[in-house]
Amino acid sequence: MLSGFYNDGNRTFDTDTMTKSFWIGIIIIIIVSVMGVFYQKYLSIHHCAYDGSAVTAIYEVDIVLNDGSVKKFCSIYCATKWFKINIQVVDHVIVTDEIRGNKIDSYMAYFVESDLITNKTNNNRIHAFQQRQHAQTHAKKFNGSAIDDPFEIDE
Repeated sequence: MLSGFYNDGNRTFDTDTMTKSFWIGIIIIIIVSVMGVFYQKYLSIHHCAYDGSAVTAIYEVDIVLNDGSVKKFCSIYCATKWFKINIQVVDHVIVTDEIRGNKIDSYMAYFVESDLITNKTNNNRIHAFQQRQHAQTHAKKFNGSAIDDPFEIDE
């Protein structure tokens, strides 16, 4: 097993070969580690289809298109901007309940516009909740008011 490192002529280990192998191994480990970090940080997360921002799961909005594909958005703000100019290709919209993280159709959600900003880039102030009580509590706590579904599709 160590025959590549063993010099049979004088019964000693070849330290130059061992040192070279050690450093090659360390370099391979570092390269694999950097690739893993890069993948986790940049490739494995979703990016907003409107402005390219990273999508935080609790504020994620999914717009399902007529062809079955899904566009992901970082906030209700970005999703409504995209929605208004692409309404003809939209089948339905799924928002995330900010309390439990459940995915729900937008027509079943309660929306509140408040002083609490979820995204500093676009100043999103619209929040989605699965239960009316949670929406009312949020509105009282953050000086907000209930609003209609911003993704309502008029047929």
